[in-house]
Amino acid sequence: MGEYETVLVEQTGEVVTVALNRPRLNLFNLKLIEELIEVWHSLRLNRTARFVILTAQGENFSAGADLKEIGETEFTPEDARYQQLLGHELMRSLESLEQITVASLRGVVCGAGMAVAQACDFRIMTENSYYIVPETLVGTYYTWGCTPRLVRMVGASKAMEIIMTCDPIPAQEAYRLNLANKVVANDALEEETQAFVAKIAAKSPACVRITKKIALGAAMEGFGNTFVCEPELMQQVVYTGETREGIDAFLEKRPPKYR
Repeated sequence: MGEYETVLVEQTGEVVTVALNRPRLNLFNLKLIEELIEVWHSLRLNRTARFVILTAQGENFSAGADLKEIGETEFTPEDARYQQLLGHELMRSLESLEQITVASLRGVVCGAGMAVAQACDFRIMTENSYYIVPETLVGTYYTWGCTPRLVRMVGASKAMEIIMTCDPIPAQEAYRLNLANKVVANDALEEETQAFVAKIAAKSPACVRITKKIALGAAMEGFGNTFVCEPELMQQVVYTGETREGIDAFLEKRPPKYR
């Protein structure tokens, strides 16, 4: 597999493991997004892999976007629009992989980290892991097509609650809400993930692949409208100045002052 700066990629038999590698919190910056897209594109041509496990180095899957990197740049409304285009490509290229994808999650799974977990076919969480969507706190919304994905998974009202309150969702609550397929002991994540993959691997490869495509096809109706308009919406949000205030407040460790 290729060599990357922010991602570790290893194939063992039919299983490719992709690990986020920006310790200690595996924050999503431009380089990580671009390298993940490159990995997903390379997997399209990999005929020997049937499964992809998305995991991370360290104690936490990801604490979300690297706001320090954004805060140190001008980050214009046009930058925001192009970032959305990249984010959509990241999500769509992961979601449409031929391989069965399993997110193996520990610690904090925040913002962009939760986004890529949602784009996987299955999610396995440890008992001490939790999701959080902090976007409205820092002057943005749950982008990359993730709001409709969350609505699809938990319903409109619950999705709005998760996004608007920014409250953490512990693993057992995530399981109840259909945001996790399994919750496992903190020290058994790798073992349980491999066992889950092995159970599916024993079934008909063609029928497993076709089932994935039918299920995703049935669930994706209406997403195209979001992909078209969301980059423009994000550009308009940045024009308001609320995104800059939210990021500055986060970096300065103070409450944001939205007008």
